[in-house]
This record gives sequence, C-alpha cells and structure tokens, in this order.
Amino acid sequence: MRRIFRVTAALALLAACLPALATSATVTRAWQYKPESVEGLAVRNLIGDIRVERGTQPGVHVTARATVEAGSQAEAERLAGLVVYQTKDTGSSSRFDVRLPREHFPKIYWTGGPAHWWTVSYVKHLGERVRLSGKRGGAIAVQVDLVIRAPAGAKLDVSNVFGESTAQGFSGDLKLVGGSGVLRSAGGEGRLELDNGSGEVVISGHRGRVGADTGSGTVKITDCECEIVADTGSGSVDIQGGKGSVSADTGSGRVEVQGFSGSFSADTGSGSVRARGLSSVESLDVDTGSGSVTIEGDLSALGMLRIDTGSGSVNLRSPVQPSLELRINTGSGGVDIEAPGATVRETNDTWTVRMKEGAGSGVIDTGSGSVDIDFR
Repeated sequence: MRRIFRVTAALALLAACLPALATSATVTRAWQYKPESVEGLAVRNLIGDIRVERGTQPGVHVTARATVEAGSQAEAERLAGLVVYQTKDTGSSSRFDVRLPREHFPKIYWTGGPAHWWTVSYVKHLGERVRLSGKRGGAIAVQVDLVIRAPAGAKLDVSNVFGESTAQGFSGDLKLVGGSGVLRSAGGEGRLELDNGSGEVVISGHRGRVGADTGSGTVKITDCECEIVADTGSGSVDIQGGKGSVSADTGSGRVEVQGFSGSFSADTGSGSVRARGLSSVESLDVDTGSGSVTIEGDLSALGMLRIDTGSGSVNLRSPVQPSLELRINTGSGGVDIEAPGATVRETNDTWTVRMKEGAGSGVIDTGSGSVDIDFR
C-alpha cells in the first residue's frame, strides 16, 4: 500500500508540473482589391504560409486565416481576433500588411527561435521589433496563412519572414521574398523573382524570366523556358531540363546542369561546375576559384568560349566540333586534345586549336589543373 501511494503522489506532482493543454482558434477574413490593383500589390506577412494563384475574377483577392494557440478556447479566440490587417487601395500602390500588435503579442513562438528564457531574439517587421522565442510555453503560437488570387498580368510583391511561400500557375510579374522557409513556383509565366535568406528555392515549368537568390539555401530549377539568373552564397544550383539561357553564381556551392538548351555561364568561388546534355550553346563562360569544370553535350553552335579555373581541371566533350579557334593556357597541368581534323599548335606552353573555319574564339586558362578536350 505504501508503494502504491508513493507512485500516485509522484503522478499527481508530474501532472501539476505539466502545462495546460493548448487549444487553438482560427479566424478567416477576405478582401477584394479593385481591378486596377493588378498594376501592383505589395503584401507583408510575418509568420505563416502563403499561396499565390491565378485568379479568374477581376482584381486581386486576399484571404487571411489567423490561427492562435492559447491555454483556453476563449483566450485563443480573443487573440485571433486581435491580428491587425492594414490595407491601402490606391490603384498601383496598393498594400496589404499583417501586423501582430506588441501589446497583444509581446513574444512570438517560432521553431527557430531561442529555446532559453534568458536568450533574446528579435526580427524587424513593418518598422517594429518583434521578440521571438523557441519555447512554446513562453510565447504565443500564432500564424497567419494567406491565399492571394490575381488575374493574368498582375504585379505582386510578397514578403513572408517565417514560413513557406508557393506560387501555382501565376501569370504576370511576381516577387516572393522569404527568410528561411522554402520558396516555390510551378507552372507560371512572366517575370519571376524569388529571394530567400537561407531557405531553398524551387522552380518548375516556368516560362519567362527567372531570378533566384538565396543566402545559403539551394536553387533547383526544372523544365523552364527561361532566362535564368541564379545566385547563392554557399548553396548549390541545380538545373534540370529546359531551354533559354543560364547564369549561375555561387560562393562555395556547386553548379550542376543537365539537359539544358541554350547559352550557359557560371561563376563559383570553390565549387565545381558540371553541365551535361547541353545543346544550342552559342556562348559558354565559366569561372571557378578552385573547382573543376566538366562540360558535355552538343557544342557545335559555340561562338564564344571562356573557362578560367584557379586549381581545378577542365573537361570538354562534344560529338560535333564547333567552328572555333581555341587557346589553352595551363600553369602546371597537362593538356590532352582529341579533335580529328583540327589544327593544333603548341608555343611556349600555350596550345592553339583551330576547328573548322575557326569563326568563333575561345580561351581556357587553368592555374594548376589539367585540360582534357574530346571533340569527336
């Protein structure tokens, strides 16, 4: 009997120490902007998920769903109703801002926030400093999810600090800005700009111009007919399929391209560059600090070639020769050339390769890497 009592007492103490189970409440509201708002709408949100879609009705439609967790249903409902939506409809300068007033939301729960009560983290949103915590019991769990529907030709500028942003079938001019969540776009057309702090950027099936920028996340682009400009600090760039042109820049990440048709340029600090299955490449420009370069595909359309590596090797493969005069310089690496019918000359550690009429020009320069060329 004594042992049973002790266990019962311990369970009672544990229950007393546990926080009360949180309940949640959701409040949904909707807005419709005038048809002339398609000229431009800026949206600013702090935390939640955003979805952008092509609308079938005139004007821009925004639906907001605020969800709050609290110790009681009444408190959750009260807080959900205190989220502030600021709107301004003045034609091309329309705005939609989501605010979490500090007097009602003194500290916001975010999974990436500090886990200890003595650690303070802030983020700036709409000119205010918002305090963050990674501990549920010490902060309010709130998120505002948005669905934005706009007709073809609309111009949207959407910023979401914490959460994912996704565009599906959007047609027009779209800019998505994020902090750490994934930015996605699928089946869109027009001018697309995705700018992320540290999260991933994923784009598929786009038609138009694509700008993808992330600090440390990766960029993945699939089956786009686009002018692609991709920039990452330390993440990689991965492009699969599609046609148009590619310009990729990374600090230390790799660049990998597979099955792309069009001109290609890449610049990396220390990452490698690998492009396979290329075609219709009129211009090829690659620069790496210490990474290797591998280019394979149909390079018969080349009119300009420039490859520069600090210490990486260079490998070129094409079943058809371009009309090109190519100059090769290496510091200490070897040179291996297989180009049947081409004229090859070596003078003072510089190789000159003239293929067909030599209409185009090219330069390969390596510090200590080898050069391997196979055009046959």
